[in-house]
Amino acid sequence: MQTSVVLLVLLSALLHATWNASLHLSEDRVWLLGMMAIPYLAVSAVGVLVLPMPAPAAWPYIFASVLLEFGYLLALVRAYRSGDFGQIYPIARGLSPMLVFVGALVFAQESLKPLAATGVALVSSGIVSLAFRRGMRFSGESVPFALLTGLFIATYSVVDGIGARVAGNGLSYIMWVYLLWNVPQFLLAWHWRGGAKGLFVGRVVVMKGIAAGALALIAYCLIIEAYRYLPIAMVSALRELSSIFAVLIGWLFMHEKLTPRRVAACALVTLGAVLIRI
Repeated sequence: MQTSVVLLVLLSALLHATWNASLHLSEDRVWLLGMMAIPYLAVSAVGVLVLPMPAPAAWPYIFASVLLEFGYLLALVRAYRSGDFGQIYPIARGLSPMLVFVGALVFAQESLKPLAATGVALVSSGIVSLAFRRGMRFSGESVPFALLTGLFIATYSVVDGIGARVAGNGLSYIMWVYLLWNVPQFLLAWHWRGGAKGLFVGRVVVMKGIAAGALALIAYCLIIEAYRYLPIAMVSALRELSSIFAVLIGWLFMHEKLTPRRVAACALVTLGAVLIRI
């Protein structure tokens, strides 16, 4: 069971890096995010009807997750305004494994064995080092927003990890989060981009947004299920292998440099993942 869950988390990591690359490349990120809400709304509307209601204890976590997702998306859009995808994405994702490790320990009384904890530390440090430039410095005005994005990621990861467990059904929990989060997201984008006119003016963005939304939806549903079987910090760290996929996507499709430093950082992340799995 554990091996299959780990493979699902790695699949989620690949899907997550892919939809983030689409957002980074988009000429209209607000409209893309609005269109990403369509698959979420379609699936969650059905999900809340057919799945059992979450336990009452889960509702504070559901509402907290909705607010945190909004903050995460606002920070992410601002972070992608400038800077390389291969720099901003690792900063945003690299902070969260260690922060989640601390949060899960404090709020969920969940600890890892020393080897796994070492693996989490290696994953986190390796991911962040992917963003270093020459002289081991960060560059770009988007870096503070990338750091803020990482804080939001860590917070909603802990909230969702606990909420999925107390809800009694992880998919039911996330369906309600998706519904409550994406209705206002879609309506705001619809209003800001001129309503129905945006569907015709930005047809390419519409299709890209729907595709990206489907990838993001599948990716996080896999994570929510994984939270039910593996420690929150372990899932978070394995999920952040998406940063390696992001570096490869940046190199293959965005003509970003694959430097020896970045290759070494990827090796460090992979070693950390092996320790976690052991």
